[in-house]
This record gives sequence, C-alpha cells and structure tokens, in this order.
Amino acid sequence: MNKSDLSKRIHEVHGGLSYVESQKIVDFILEVIKSRLARGEKVLLSGFGCFNVMRRKAKKGVNPRTGEPVIIPGRNSIKFKPSKRLKSV
Repeated sequence: MNKSDLSKRIHEVHGGLSYVESQKIVDFILEVIKSRLARGEKVLLSGFGCFNVMRRKAKKGVNPRTGEPVIIPGRNSIKFKPSKRLKSV
C-alpha cells in the first residue's frame, strides 16, 4: 500500500470527502509525523506502533576503491516498533 492507495481507501470509506481532500489529509498526517520526528520526539500511534529517533554512533569503515580506512559519521535513524495488536495480524 502506498500514499495513493491510502487516499483512495479514505475516499471510499468517507463518501463526503473528495479524493483530493483525502490526499491532503494523508499528506498532512505524514507531515505532522515527520516534523515531530525531526524535533526528536517519539510518535506513538495506539494500536499500530511507535516511531522513535535513534542516534547511530560513528564507526570505522573501509573505502572499497582505495582500501584505506575511513570514519563513517554518526547520524539519526528512525526506528519503528509495532504494537502487540499489529504483530498479531
């Protein structure tokens, strides 16, 4: 399922909304989730799961072309933990 499929499904279930309106709703929800994660906040969707920002440490690596060691910088990563209800599906 992608954003378009989700918008279509919302439009089908809620007949009072046009497809364009349902697209705007999906886009808005995803923007809110993205902005909260960008601020480092946890996003908990009851019955679905939890999105959390984790910091990955810097690590040593090797340049595949030259073979010389390089440091891969630390970065933020998004982790998703499904709820028990979602796991049981």
